[in-house]
Amino acid sequence: MAERLIGRSVPRRANIPLLTGAARYVADIRREGQVYARVVRGSSAHARIAHIDTEEAASAPGVLAVITAKDIPDVRIPIRLPMFETPEANRLLQPPLARDQVRYVGEPVAVVVATDPYLAEDAAELVWVDLDELDPVIELDAARAPGAPLVHAEHGSNTVNTVRLAHGDVADAFGRADVVVSDRIRMRRSTAVPLETRGLLAEPDPDTGELTLWGGAKVKHFTRHALATMLGIEPGRIRVAETTVGGGFGVRGEPYPEDFLVCFLALRLGRPVSWVEDRAEHLVATNHAREQVHDIEIAATSDGRLLALRDRAWCDHGGYVRSQGILPELLPALHIAGPYAWPAFEVESTGVLTHRTPVGTFRGPGMTEATFVRERVLDRLAARLGLDPAELRRRNLVPAAAMPYRIELDPTPITYESGDFPGSLATLLERSGYDGLRAERERRRGEGECVGIGLATYVEVGAIGPYEDAKIVIEPTGRVTVHVAVGSLGQGVETVLAQIAAESLGVGMDDVTVEFGDTAELPMGFGAFASRSTVLAGNAIVLAARDLRERAATELGAAPSEVELVDGHARTGAGDSIPLGKLGPAHGRFEKPHPSFSFGAALSLVRVDRATGKVSVLRHVVLHDVGRAVNPALLRGQLVGAAAQGIGGALLEELTYDENGQPTATSFSDYLLPTVGELPDIEVIVVEHPTPGNPLGLKGGGESGMVGTPAAVANAVADALGERGDRVRELPLTPRRVRALLNTTPEE
Repeated sequence: MAERLIGRSVPRRANIPLLTGAARYVADIRREGQVYARVVRGSSAHARIAHIDTEEAASAPGVLAVITAKDIPDVRIPIRLPMFETPEANRLLQPPLARDQVRYVGEPVAVVVATDPYLAEDAAELVWVDLDELDPVIELDAARAPGAPLVHAEHGSNTVNTVRLAHGDVADAFGRADVVVSDRIRMRRSTAVPLETRGLLAEPDPDTGELTLWGGAKVKHFTRHALATMLGIEPGRIRVAETTVGGGFGVRGEPYPEDFLVCFLALRLGRPVSWVEDRAEHLVATNHAREQVHDIEIAATSDGRLLALRDRAWCDHGGYVRSQGILPELLPALHIAGPYAWPAFEVESTGVLTHRTPVGTFRGPGMTEATFVRERVLDRLAARLGLDPAELRRRNLVPAAAMPYRIELDPTPITYESGDFPGSLATLLERSGYDGLRAERERRRGEGECVGIGLATYVEVGAIGPYEDAKIVIEPTGRVTVHVAVGSLGQGVETVLAQIAAESLGVGMDDVTVEFGDTAELPMGFGAFASRSTVLAGNAIVLAARDLRERAATELGAAPSEVELVDGHARTGAGDSIPLGKLGPAHGRFEKPHPSFSFGAALSLVRVDRATGKVSVLRHVVLHDVGRAVNPALLRGQLVGAAAQGIGGALLEELTYDENGQPTATSFSDYLLPTVGELPDIEVIVVEHPTPGNPLGLKGGGESGMVGTPAAVANAVADALGERGDRVRELPLTPRRVRALLNTTPEE
């Protein structure tokens, strides 16, 4: 009988090299003849490039090359997935180096390469960029105003695309409503801040003509395809190899201008070229996220039955459309309905260009913003009706008996495949001691404290296709190597996939090695994003093991159901067996045309300091339905880490700009991250309602801790502020903003 490994908290394989310092990051790689690149970045939010003088920089000590847009092909960074492409978005893609204008502070305008990184940095200071300043448009509201400066004049508008979704008869539902609550809700800019900034090393092989790029971890195969297209060479000549990655969170490993520039320079110079981003660069050049404004209204009956929702949203793209395409406006539209059984709703979500750093994904993209908007207004509705927020939600969650629950959206229906939303909420309330917390809140208020409780429920989209492949190679010794194309960004995927493989093949964990770091191993894959790696690659491994079992059955003259894989052999009940290594490599492809949706919830208890406006999170609980937990300990780590980021986004993190479009948060002195002093001991509740959508019953789990946390914290702050809490409409709730709320009368 094969050992049961799925569901066990097996220790993470990556821990030892990380803890001992043996892990190799891209900045640790050294190749013979390696040289170093430094990017020269635009210093204006909006300006015409009059002239770039590179002469002095080119003659500086150690400098090998200085390039500008005139030295490279006129190419653009492409959109990654067809579902996020439109003709308009494709016209607004970013060139690797600014050609005629700069459209945000930090846009690359030139690159210097030198024999030493410090010489490269010194020489970059000598590049003179003569800019004719133009009027910038910084804020979303200003970008939409008539006569606003155009970010791309040839486009004729600051609008990228509008996503419209509709379900049911919204006008009729609002006409029948006893109460309507409306508001304008805003979320400000933030970004992921991995411990390791972005880094790349490109090396050409003069003998084979192959170019190897280290550092493209998240979507290796797409990066290879994009580079081949932009460089005008065959994809087979490019190998993208993964190193240890110090955190991904959506921003690390996407194709950026630097990916093309480093590869172009390596081919041009015929030697390895390294580039490593510093923290100031990261905060102005790596993808930003979250900036959105929503005008939302909710219709309900007097007994708290939700009838309809309308939402009109504007989502900031920054100066260009990056490789995520229209995802910034698409995902909030898909998530604004959440886990509730709305008879009707309609959504209009518009992408808007501004003269700020371009926007991409950050853990829980779109769903985090939509959850904050919806859950904030639901709390206002609960207050209007005199209902406890938990009770309002309980009355309106999709019931378990309705699963699978199909939402007839125009143009694309979506399905919640499985789950018990009301039961999961009840579990959160029971396990957190909700009734006791409410009593504690009243007691502490009686003692003069400003405390509040906040709830949020949501659905997380994950396990996006279209497919992933797995190849299993078994050596005569019984050693198993599993090749997959997803990436490891610190989430522990090398451990959970080994668990799935070992159990599926009937071998021990120590006999399994998972390889995922190289495009040379599998011809195609879609990478690590959208909580998909375990679901897609794990089920591909199961199908590869099934392939092995079926071929063994043919060899043994038995039905596949009569064959058991154990101890490196395929055996029948009659005692016949064959070593798995004799069957050759096994292949599996798991196709997934539709994403999966999973339920989650969060609860927060906060205290507000009336004198300073500082918010302290005293207790925070997150619940997530993962379908089936492969490794509960690793899942809990993912949920805790995501919730910590969510608390930072709720209270501290904001990428601010002045009126001229200059970033004013370019170091950790201004971009504030939560430390252990700002974080409680985050509690995690995992529930399992397996989905019928894949053999293992898995749902995504990497982002859920983020999705509901900002909303729960915001609702807790609003609860603490009493009547003034009605004005909680914007994140982050920095001390300055909370202090302003405390000093505002409820009528203002």
